[in-house]
Formats: sequence, C-alpha cells, structure tokens
Amino acid sequence: MFLEHYFDRYTFQPEKGLAYGFEKKGAGYEYQCPVLSDTFLLNVQVCDQKISFQVYDQDTGDEYIQIHLEQLQGNFVGQVREACQESLARIRQACFEVEEFLYPQAKRLMAYISLHYQGTIEYLWERSPESGAIRHRDTLKWYGVFMTIDWKKLDAGKSGKIEVLNVKSDQVAHFIQQKGIYPAFHMNKKYWVSIPLDGTIADEDLLALVDSSWQLTKKGK
Repeated sequence: MFLEHYFDRYTFQPEKGLAYGFEKKGAGYEYQCPVLSDTFLLNVQVCDQKISFQVYDQDTGDEYIQIHLEQLQGNFVGQVREACQESLARIRQACFEVEEFLYPQAKRLMAYISLHYQGTIEYLWERSPESGAIRHRDTLKWYGVFMTIDWKKLDAGKSGKIEVLNVKSDQVAHFIQQKGIYPAFHMNKKYWVSIPLDGTIADEDLLALVDSSWQLTKKGK
C-alpha cells in the first residue's frame, strides 16, 4: 500500500484541519484537492485518528488504484505518487502533530527509564532508524533495545506497527511462556526477550523486567 505508514506517530488536530480546509463529515473529517495539474483528485479522510486516502481520475471519476500497486513502477504512476506525497506532506505539516510514541505504555516506560536510570533511546543505526539502544551511562552496555517493527515479525496473526522493548533475562524459557512476551527479535534468543508495548504486559511486570535487565548488564556482569 502506497504510503501505508506515512501518518504513523502523527495525530490529527481538528482545529488546524478545519482551518486548512477539512470539512466535518459525520464522525470524521474529509479534505479534497487536485493533484498533477487537476488530472486527479486526492481525497483524504480522518476518523478516530485513522487516516485513509484515495486518488480519483477527474475525467472518469474512477479510483486510480495503480498508485497502491507496488509492481507498477512506470514513469506516469511515479509522477502521480510524487504529486500525492507532496500534497500529503503539506497536509501532515499543517494539520497534524507528531507523537514520539505510538503506544501510551511506551511513553510510560521511557519516563520510568529516564527518571530511574537517566536513560534515553539512542538511535545509532542509519539502516534501522526506528531502532535504538538504551545503555548504561558509565559502561555504555545495553540493557534495552527499543524498536518499532511490523507485528507479523513477532506474531503472524497480527498486523500493523508495534513498539517493542528487548531486555536481557536469566529466565528466558520461563518468560516466553507468558502471554505478551516473545523470543527476542533480531537478538540472541538465549538471553533476550521481546515485549510488545501494547499493554498486554502490565507496567509493573514490564518495569521489573527492565530493572532485572539493568542489573544483569551492570559492569562486571
């Protein structure tokens, strides 16, 4: 899907949207604008903070679904995609505010780590801009890795984006039997586990795992 995650971490601001030209439609909001010299019409809908958009041929009224077909890479469809992205970029800048985290639990987690360990997420890898290390201040050893990944990488039955914390544990076999804890994604599964930050694991249990990981990775451990 073209620009499937373009509005991830962004929250629609109704007052800004209405000032920009969005119209209230039922429980949501809608905006239309021409793209590519009036050849197409871009229609954007926002409902319950879910953003969707379609592109229509102005002459026929038919939806131009070609922009969503990844196998189509011709010059013309490329021009349409570029024009749509430019319009969506203006809409995003004018009508949305960026959210640092997708899930409330992720925000609470990092508030705890900041308060108790003066820790932050350090985005160290150019090829993985949505993954960051959480390190000891003195030794720089990792006690956590924060990632935003596709749900299906942990659970084939789920879809969409999920924020995950990887922590070190000396009871991996025990914890991965619990709902909401998985063998570590992209790390040594013998020593690390992955915890989706969707609230399945209670904050108390999540923070206990963080504390344990911090202890296990202290200097000399």
